[in-house]
Amino acid sequence: MTGWDRGRDLVTVDGVVARWDSSRGNPIGQPVGICLSWHSDGVPGVDATATIASVSQIYLGTEQDAANGETLHLVERVEQFPEPLLTPAGVLQPGGAVLTLTDLVLVEPTREQVVDHLAALEVSRRTIHITAPPTYFGSIVPDRGNRITVDLDDPAAQIHNRPTDAGGLVTGITRQVSEAVPVGSNGMMVFRRAPAHTPTANITNHMFVVLVLDESTVRSSRVRGRMND
Repeated sequence: MTGWDRGRDLVTVDGVVARWDSSRGNPIGQPVGICLSWHSDGVPGVDATATIASVSQIYLGTEQDAANGETLHLVERVEQFPEPLLTPAGVLQPGGAVLTLTDLVLVEPTREQVVDHLAALEVSRRTIHITAPPTYFGSIVPDRGNRITVDLDDPAAQIHNRPTDAGGLVTGITRQVSEAVPVGSNGMMVFRRAPAHTPTANITNHMFVVLVLDESTVRSSRVRGRMND
């Protein structure tokens, strides 16, 4: 490895730039291998454009031993659901494909893209889903975009994606404010927009609220937790 851009999680190996998974720690001094793959996780990585020179279908096993190794068969295209391959040793199951690329062009993510992605991750970390009796959210139904205060430790509320470092009274901005209406007898729910600025006492069913906690609220919860420890 000849370079490491910590701000963008990129490493350079033999002149080729690739994304580095920061969970693996410091890449300096580690043996690093470069592979080309595609991801749908939304993480800003290195975009690759190339010409496909050849395509091979991978079959698990070989014509001599169906239980071990792999066989590559050149094909014109890879089928989405390829058929197994019949061989004298037995049936080989399809297991992916190998593409040979030429004219490879790599485009690195900008620092702004990485910063925006990290900011979105932080917002996602502080976004919680709350299902609770209407009065849990106060005497008046909040509107989307309102700042409200709730008690995360109230047993009346079901809270999903709660940060481990947040508890007690917290504040945040509402992203969704709905009434959870039961449908049929199989426990299904439909969500309809709750009438904002009306008394919560008039809401018959539980409410479902998506709340983005204030960063300062989560931070102060961490401080309180350390003081209590």
